[in-house]
Amino acid sequence: MNYKKKTMAFAFIIFLLISHQTIARDKKPPTYFPITEHGKMIPWEKVKTLLPIGKKFEVIDFETGFHFMVQRRAGDKHADVQPLTYKDTTIMKHVFNGKWSWKRRAILIPAKGKMIAASMHGMPHGAGALANGFPGHFCIHFPGSTTHRTKNEDPSHQLMIIKAAGKLDDYAQKATPKQVVNLFLVGVKQGDERFILPALKNQKLKRNYLSITKDISAIQYKIRTDGIRPSFVVKTEIPVEASIYWSERGNEKTDLLFTVERLSLTDPWKISNIEFGESKSKKGVEF
Repeated sequence: MNYKKKTMAFAFIIFLLISHQTIARDKKPPTYFPITEHGKMIPWEKVKTLLPIGKKFEVIDFETGFHFMVQRRAGDKHADVQPLTYKDTTIMKHVFNGKWSWKRRAILIPAKGKMIAASMHGMPHGAGALANGFPGHFCIHFPGSTTHRTKNEDPSHQLMIIKAAGKLDDYAQKATPKQVVNLFLVGVKQGDERFILPALKNQKLKRNYLSITKDISAIQYKIRTDGIRPSFVVKTEIPVEASIYWSERGNEKTDLLFTVERLSLTDPWKISNIEFGESKSKKGVEF
């Protein structure tokens, strides 16, 4: 190869590297193709037979349409999977904005003529055996699947499955007061407006809470079911213990009190107010 050809080849490699780095820095990956259908909510016990251990299958990100191949390697309570190749790992990491994350994403999985609604997180953990550049495996959840450790359903995963199935609005319409509060908090935790907006009563609340929740980088919470006041048909209060990680102010442990209302017995429950109790780490901030 002469000098000119070597120079052109070197320039082309540099171009590819720069292009890849530019894509990795994007806050939101561009849409590869539009998602025109939703998935079916198929119980985990049936999914296990459709996607047995060792099965290779496609994962489609519901938000962007980006897709990559994985292999189910293990998992009895949910699917423990690994990206199939280095290319698949690169695409998956791009879906998570170039940074591995425990945040959940709604996904679709084609299998035997069915499009299955599911949810994945994006954090390598545990063991991994494939030559793919992915240090471990990640988890995919389906309706009725549970975590290995607690053997309970993960609320964030289950709501992402509902989103992938296109049933989020229907869920919000029929949700109990506790489910409405959980819908809002999962939306804050996952940074997903599609969970936050259906839970709030009016446009003013939506504008105010969306503005404030953008300053929250993470949240851990526990809904105190023992402290829920009995439902008085159209209004009730839901107490929550929360640890909020503010982008600029750091961690704050505090109690929250959600007021949830509905106009009539046939109307959906909506959050009408959120109050901070006494902060356990610093002065409380009102929503």
